[in-house]
Amino acid sequence: MDIKGTRQEIAVNYDTSIGAWFGRSLPISHEEMQSRVFRFGELPSSDTAFIDAAIPGHNRTLLGALGRGTAEEDLKHQVEKAENYHIDYIRADPGNGAALHSHDTEETFICITGKWRVTWGTDGEESVELNYLDGICCPPGVMRSFENLSDQPALLMAIIGGREPGNVVWSQSIQQRIASGQR
Repeated sequence: MDIKGTRQEIAVNYDTSIGAWFGRSLPISHEEMQSRVFRFGELPSSDTAFIDAAIPGHNRTLLGALGRGTAEEDLKHQVEKAENYHIDYIRADPGNGAALHSHDTEETFICITGKWRVTWGTDGEESVELNYLDGICCPPGVMRSFENLSDQPALLMAIIGGREPGNVVWSQSIQQRIASGQR
């Protein structure tokens, strides 16, 4: 058996009598691990990280925790050393959230506080409601949006997969609203 690939542990061996892999950790200093810690109370934030934030009903604050985010995301994250995924928190008032958009990678939403609706499809024709710690993983290329259904500000976690999240593709309905001056 071979486990190589992108694994970086040291002296990895398969114990056939137990049926599992064993090895030693890749060395890493305390300082290096500390540079990978993000603190919620210290996260950089932006109310205008994406173009749809100018459209009524899509006002929100993006808090950059981990990774580089998408190409359009106007926010530097607290820890940029993520290699295969990126984490943001979204704080929104009732009735607000993101407009329909897609990524070329998976995006997972997890309800941290309040109640959220995640919609999907070209016109947002499908939806699911998320309560405390519920989540949904949206596949690449699927238009998705989210909205705070609570009667007070709420927090949602967004995890975007992939080394480079690439560009956001917005629904054509957003293009029409921006072009018609409905900012």
